[in-house]
Amino acid sequence: MDKTIFGYYIEPDVYFDINKRMLVNVDKNIRSHSYSPVILRETMFHLLVYLLENAKGNIISNSDILLNVWDNHGLSSSNQRLWQVMNALKIKLNAVGITEDFIMRVESKGYYVRENLVNVLYTNKKNGFIGKPSNAEQVIS
Repeated sequence: MDKTIFGYYIEPDVYFDINKRMLVNVDKNIRSHSYSPVILRETMFHLLVYLLENAKGNIISNSDILLNVWDNHGLSSSNQRLWQVMNALKIKLNAVGITEDFIMRVESKGYYVRENLVNVLYTNKKNGFIGKPSNAEQVIS
C-alpha cells in the first residue's frame, strides 16, 4: 500500500495539517472561538514535524535537531536559536490547547516528546479520505 503522512492528531483534539502548516483544535465540545487555528512559520513547522517524526520514546538531541531543522535547510543554527524557536512553538501549541509538558526539555541533552499523545494520519493516494484515528497510527484508505 502506498501511504503518505498528511497530518497528525495531538492529545487527540488538535489536528496538525502538514500541507497547510496549520494547527486546529477540533474538539466539538468547546466553543468555536475558544481556540483559533495557528499557522506555523517555516522553521517552526520543520521543527514540529521533526519532533513528531522522531517521537519514539527517546530524547531527541539538540545536535540532531539543529542539523535536521536548520543546517539541512540552509539555515544557520545555534542553541540559542533552537531555544527561541522551541519556546515560540510551545506558546503556539498551548494556544490551540496542547499542554506545556507535551514537549519537555532535557537539560544539556535535547527534548522529549510525549509520543503517546501523537497519532500519525496517513492517506492512501487513491482517495485521500480524511478521518480521525482511533489507534496510535491510522491508515486512511
